[in-house]
Amino acid sequence: MLELNEKIKEHFRNPHNVGEIENPEGTGTIDNPVCGDTTKLYLRIKNGVVEDARFLSFGCAVTIASASVLTEKIRGKEISELLLGTDEEVVKRLMSLIETELGEIPPVKLHCPPATVQVFLESIGGYFEKEGENELSSKAKRLIPQISEYYKRGGEKE
Repeated sequence: MLELNEKIKEHFRNPHNVGEIENPEGTGTIDNPVCGDTTKLYLRIKNGVVEDARFLSFGCAVTIASASVLTEKIRGKEISELLLGTDEEVVKRLMSLIETELGEIPPVKLHCPPATVQVFLESIGGYFEKEGENELSSKAKRLIPQISEYYKRGGEKE
């Protein structure tokens, strides 16, 4: 049986920020390419700052916990600051927002946090595109393929 730590269980049992945002400035949806879990992210953005972040997910405990943590961590953050640095630095920073909070993730579940980061990048890529911020939109979208390396971590499927 899969053993999950208490932090993952807590975010799964009592996920933060579940729900939709009416008329969000940013949205994204992902079907995890490894397991098929689905997550939809909604962002309320004012003056480049994430005022609210909510999600809906049909997935396992680690998928739901990942979305719960990310929505907490990005609230109040300026999106352009989250994208500062090299592509590799940005991807690592976004991944660590989730993984540092959740602690040890079973190897067979290491594909869950990358999907949450990917849906966030999709959401802000679309937001920046609508705002005419083509450079930031391009950067967010360019980072998405780099997430694919993170899906390859871990062991066999359950």
